Amino acid sequence: MPLVVLPAQPSDVKSMHDVYFAAFKDEPVMKFLFPGGVDRASYDIMVRDSWAHDTSICPVKCVDTSTGDIIGMATWEIYWRPGEGNKWKKPAGVTWLSGEEREKAEKVIMPMYNMRDELFGGRRHVYLATMAVHPDHQRRGVGRLLLQWGIDVAEKLELPIYLEATESGLPLYSHRDFERLEHVKVIHKVEATGAGEVEVPLMVKLPSKAKGIRFGEWAKKGYPETY
Repeated sequence: MPLVVLPAQPSDVKSMHDVYFAAFKDEPVMKFLFPGGVDRASYDIMVRDSWAHDTSICPVKCVDTSTGDIIGMATWEIYWRPGEGNKWKKPAGVTWLSGEEREKAEKVIMPMYNMRDELFGGRRHVYLATMAVHPDHQRRGVGRLLLQWGIDVAEKLELPIYLEATESGLPLYSHRDFERLEHVKVIHKVEATGAGEVEVPLMVKLPSKAKGIRFGEWAKKGYPETY
């Protein structure tokens, strides 16, 4: 039976986080975001609350219809409504941590927030906040289906998609004609990573209405929605 992408429900949060933490358990950023481990019950509640109160958040799940299991998840943020009150606002920081742990985490997270604010703050856009596929279900096309869901929405709304990729995710985005930004960069410094400098791949996909214009050219024109 096929795989299908469906809107996620609050009751799906635990299963989706099972996928998320299994997929990202070896990613270096996790030790900054959750330095003392994860209180899963509290984290699940926090995410359910954000879904309930932030109408821009559109979580989706990929279900294996032969078993009913959630094997992939994505959190899309869709800023399609005009008006000041409907724009993305840069978060205050890593508010669930404090002291030195918060300071370390924000050295990693805030440069990405700042870049998104520079590129898309105040502009209508679609953002891929998170996408994860359970390690037991890799190479089944789950990531492609989750990504296509957001591409279809952005295309209908004639809006750009923005995301920060991992190195392992680059081939998927490149295959779907995402452009890696070169005129701006986010570099995690040694003091933030504890290792060498790490560049975060910044990816954009403009809708077909843009007729192949590159992001840098669009930016120079002042980000017109007519492209």
